[in-house]
Amino acid sequence: MVEYEYAKALFDLALEEKKIELFTDYLNAILDVTNREKDFLKLISSPSLELEEKIKIIKKVFASFDLTFVEFLKLIVKNQRFNSIAIIKEEYDKLQISYNRILKIEVISAEKLTANRLNQIEEKLALKYKNQKLIIENIVDPKILYGLQIMCNGESLDMSLKNRLYKLKESL
Repeated sequence: MVEYEYAKALFDLALEEKKIELFTDYLNAILDVTNREKDFLKLISSPSLELEEKIKIIKKVFASFDLTFVEFLKLIVKNQRFNSIAIIKEEYDKLQISYNRILKIEVISAEKLTANRLNQIEEKLALKYKNQKLIIENIVDPKILYGLQIMCNGESLDMSLKNRLYKLKESL
């Protein structure tokens, strides 16, 4: 995926210059701008606008940003990838999470779990995922009826009543 390559290059620069968090903030700011001002993304991605004009707009709009980051923006504009900035940011976030040894875990339950129950789950998961900081998010989904689904690193542990009923139905 091309977006990953751009994110990796930006992350490597951020790491080298010790600006990982700063570049994250910049990416968030750009997404805020593109989400609020839909025409901005269309303008920068438009084939009818000359490259020099696009670069001038980037320099003006993001004049307060770090020079290295602005150069990155100019590069993705030149390579007609500015419209992929949201995907580039997602890939950058994944690299940052991996670098910081942070593991995001979704715990899906039929109703909101208590802090005590989430702590119990975190303690058990900490045994499996040693040397990583766990960030656990409780997502409420009444469709699972009862029990839990735990999603982590593309793996799923489904201990929900809905899943048990489905397996029972399949075995009949």
